[in-house]
Amino acid sequence: MGGTLEGKVAIVTGSGRGIGKSIAERLAAEGASVVVNDVDADVAREASAGIPGSVVCVGSVAEVAACDELVATAEREFGKLDILVNNAGITRDAMLHRMTDDEWDLVLDVSLKGTFYLCRSAARLLRQKDAPYNRKVVNMASINGIYGVAGNVNYSAAKGGVIGLTKALAREWAHQKINVNAVAPGYIQGTRLTSARGEGDVLGIPGEVVAKIDAMVPIGRPGQPDDVAASVAFLASADSDYITGQILEIHGGMEIVQLS
Repeated sequence: MGGTLEGKVAIVTGSGRGIGKSIAERLAAEGASVVVNDVDADVAREASAGIPGSVVCVGSVAEVAACDELVATAEREFGKLDILVNNAGITRDAMLHRMTDDEWDLVLDVSLKGTFYLCRSAARLLRQKDAPYNRKVVNMASINGIYGVAGNVNYSAAKGGVIGLTKALAREWAHQKINVNAVAPGYIQGTRLTSARGEGDVLGIPGEVVAKIDAMVPIGRPGQPDDVAASVAFLASADSDYITGQILEIHGGMEIVQLS
């Protein structure tokens, strides 16, 4: 590992913790300079401290001004932008008949509108005539957006929208040597479902239930954030120059965990 992204500049949103942090670490290990982003300044700075050569830009991708500042930070600190990873997302789970307008809007604003806003903000740096190499956009979809999950209509709708955005933008930008793809993780440790392993469980899932889910994964183990990061690193590299408009599912053969 190392060197496949040498000299490249990347923005990774929501990279203060979890999957986003693993992605930022992997891209940096491959040689990229990384802009670390999170809404929590302390978390973002702590993550950046462990990523040599990275810089921090705090803000929510649900705000246009924050997206503009992310792109400006990459340009100001590194002079360009080669890789955009739209990882930031949020969940507010509820059955549809109990879901509030705020729970719907917040998830769509961060996961879908945030992806749109940042792609639009980044367009001025990514779009180049006669570019010497391909630039890369990797969006964070989810198996929820492909298969749907009960009690999760807001997140499923947002990630389904990200998939549509990815496919359409891939067609718009292909002629300018910009690859636009998405990854769709499934059951990954360190994310909201597997919080049952820690001190608290916001979803109310007992630890023994999580253990049973672990045993159901066909490949024999639950996914790790590094599994997602490795796939993103591939899609960010020159090895994927002939791949665009694709959604890469990352779930070890277990497409969906149904909790309802």
